[in-house]
Amino acid sequence: MYAPAFCVWCKLIHIQNIYKLEEKVYNVEEAKIIKKAYEESIVNDKLFPGAVHIIDSFIYRHLDTLEYLSRHNKAAFADLSKRITDSMFIRLSAANNIQPLLDAVIAQHKMNPDLQYALFVNHLSIAPEANVYVPLFTNTADNVHSTVPYLAHYGAKIGGTLSSYPPQSLVSNIKVSSTIAHSYRMEFSLYCDRPDRLTYILKKTLPQTSLSVFSIVAMLSIYFLTFANWVRQKKESEMKSDFINTISHEFQTPLTTIIIANKTIENENQQIRSPQLDALSSIIKRQSERLTVLVKQVIETSGEKPIRLELEEHVLNDELEEIISDYRINVDEENTHIVFSPHSGEQRVLLDKLHFTSIVLNMLDNSVKYNHKTEKEILVSTYLKNASTIALSIKDNGDGMSSKVKKRMFQKFYRNPSLVSSNKPGIGLGLYHTKKCIDAHQWSVEVHSKKDIGTEFIIYIPIATKHSNSDS
Repeated sequence: MYAPAFCVWCKLIHIQNIYKLEEKVYNVEEAKIIKKAYEESIVNDKLFPGAVHIIDSFIYRHLDTLEYLSRHNKAAFADLSKRITDSMFIRLSAANNIQPLLDAVIAQHKMNPDLQYALFVNHLSIAPEANVYVPLFTNTADNVHSTVPYLAHYGAKIGGTLSSYPPQSLVSNIKVSSTIAHSYRMEFSLYCDRPDRLTYILKKTLPQTSLSVFSIVAMLSIYFLTFANWVRQKKESEMKSDFINTISHEFQTPLTTIIIANKTIENENQQIRSPQLDALSSIIKRQSERLTVLVKQVIETSGEKPIRLELEEHVLNDELEEIISDYRINVDEENTHIVFSPHSGEQRVLLDKLHFTSIVLNMLDNSVKYNHKTEKEILVSTYLKNASTIALSIKDNGDGMSSKVKKRMFQKFYRNPSLVSSNKPGIGLGLYHTKKCIDAHQWSVEVHSKKDIGTEFIIYIPIATKHSNSDS
């Protein structure tokens, strides 16, 4: 939640820094040229060429009176100061000749013809004594002159059409003073800029800004898509968990009833001693035990708990014969043919009988479900891979798998799209649990499949040694 906000904040800071950097270097060379030309033109002058005569005439004509009033009558001094500076600024504004100077510099150096300027008097003081100054005019808010434009913090605007004065547009700021008594001190500033400064800078930074804005939009889009996907997956996971819990709970009651009923049949059959009833009772017992284990497996799978094995030594071919015999009874389709081709010999292996039964039945189920042939053929065989390993092969002539399906077939809740589209039952846990059981036994499995030809699962199982016999 906080990471995207932090990234967006960083990007916005980056955009701000890009703008500040461009604003800082904007018009630097032009400003240097204008500054040099302007300051050279007023080497022996003030404000603009010829302005010193106007300023001196107003100051020195009233200097004695101003000095006297500054000592004896502050109110009269303030009133006279305003009248003198107002008249002086009007004369200076009328005599201002900065525009011709600026036009000549622009033409000589081929600068932007849209450049505008603003010339300000910032401060004016008299010096009744050496290094003692009494202000006549300052750039504070109470010095308002009705005729000459006045801007707080800038001062009296003597000339120019520039209306915005960011610090970067300041070309020159000069303070002129004298250390002797009966003189004056003056501060003035020249601003120069183009009227569309902001638009120009934004256009110049547009590529970098656009990239940053695109990054922000892309980042937010990815975040919201990821969040939406997480919400969807969370919802699906909760639905699957609820489904598994419901199924597991609903299976317990009928299973318990079947087991109790079968025990009753077994007790009754002790008196009747019917071989047929005894065989049916054995099948019911095995299948009910298998269903009980399957329910437990579903619960274990949903909780990602490790599978606990009860390993015992068994003859592999005998176990397979029993599993296949029971499965043949359960197969509804008459066109399904299951052939068992065991390797000669009685190889014994360590396995958990219930989980091994689940492995084989899941593979047989898949061989039937993923087969749309008229005649379904399943070949179960065992053979020696080497002296210490026996291979169990379950091969069918079914639909086969694409490479994409093959990569994902052992994933939890994954179902082959062809099976989903055909509305055949299943929740995508069969092969997932099969793989978990194989891994729990520390066996290995290979899968060979060709589209429309068939699939073969080969499980490699270590043969039990004498050492393992004694352990078991």
